[in-house]
Amino acid sequence: MHSTGVTKPRRRIMCVGMCVLDIIHVVQEYPIEDTDKRCLSGYWQRGGNASNNCTVLQQLGATAVEFLGMLSASPAFGFLYEDCKKRNIHIENCPSTDMDPPFSSVILNKATGSRTIIHSNPGFPPLEYTHLSRIDLSIYGWIHFEGRNNESVLKLIRDIRAHNKQLKNPDDRIRISVDLEKMKEELLELGEAADFIFLGKDFAEHMGWQQPDVAVMGLYNKLKPQQDTKPVIICPWGAVGASCVDSEGNYTFVPSTPVSEIVDSLGAGDTFCAGVIFALYELELSVPEAVLFGHGVAGYKLAHRGYDDIKDFKHET
Repeated sequence: MHSTGVTKPRRRIMCVGMCVLDIIHVVQEYPIEDTDKRCLSGYWQRGGNASNNCTVLQQLGATAVEFLGMLSASPAFGFLYEDCKKRNIHIENCPSTDMDPPFSSVILNKATGSRTIIHSNPGFPPLEYTHLSRIDLSIYGWIHFEGRNNESVLKLIRDIRAHNKQLKNPDDRIRISVDLEKMKEELLELGEAADFIFLGKDFAEHMGWQQPDVAVMGLYNKLKPQQDTKPVIICPWGAVGASCVDSEGNYTFVPSTPVSEIVDSLGAGDTFCAGVIFALYELELSVPEAVLFGHGVAGYKLAHRGYDDIKDFKHET
């Protein structure tokens, strides 16, 4: 476990988004088209950005973690439920459907460390505001959203803001973060409603920002926040590092943690995001310190398959 202990009891962290099936093939090198090749190994695991965030937060030792998203009641995929329960990730508020869940076919290239993802989603129903509005906000301290389903998410964020305003102790407020990853400019309105933004490299480049410093400052200057202060913006830029700007416009660049060998790059970005949230909320670190922590967790994950070994990550203070 990390060497920096949790200082005081925390309320639940909830991550809102997708839970999917990842079907993973590890290959020595990327296959040539129209060939038949045996993989080095293959396995299934639970995936999806918010679902992965929950797994990492739980492995790091967060007080309580909840996933909120549409789940499949299809018997063939019951292990998605069982994996959440095994890891003590709360799912009691999740709606379900009889449809099979979305799934991803993933090729992990051992020679280069790359991962190629082919995603399939045959019209799986999204979360609606009616699903989101049923939750008891008083048990949460941080709610993180994948950038999707703007209309429903914005309604819940307004509910969270109203909840925060009526609190007697401002320290009990729910912090709101969003992950802007999909290349859709309309997602910016979710960023304007948040306290923290995780700005994806692909989204930044889609907006015309080709460098991490240009990306965070470009977004900072573009946003018209729906609250008194602008959101903190964090933009991971692969092996280079991450740029961040606080609500006052102070810019910091945090280099990434070197990794000697990449074993499994699938979910490294989700791991970084969860590591930063954990460090900000549970450990009460500053934004640059939290980003450095996130780099450390992501680097550790890159050197290990899956997420189970993250429980052994040690953060040097």
